[in-house]
Amino acid sequence: MTVDNSTTGGMEMETPTYRSDWTEFERPSTAVVVAVAEATGVEADQLPVLNEYVDGDALDTLLRQSNAGVEVSFEYDTVTVRASSDGRLDVESLR
Repeated sequence: MTVDNSTTGGMEMETPTYRSDWTEFERPSTAVVVAVAEATGVEADQLPVLNEYVDGDALDTLLRQSNAGVEVSFEYDTVTVRASSDGRLDVESLR
């Protein structure tokens, strides 16, 4: 996972974006939980259940079986998650 501290208009971004590649995992939903844990410093087993925010099975199916350039965005606990069918996974703080 990497942190994008890029600048916009000469100013540092207010919230860093944590980037990962969900294709390194068997399931995109697993990658989301791991990425959010790393981005927030909270142990994965201490995070709320992902299915309370988004249907993990549907997320897996949508991202793994899509050739149409699908991008999904949702709030999970204290972050916004963006995942795309090309493997990109971004986690950004809501605060």
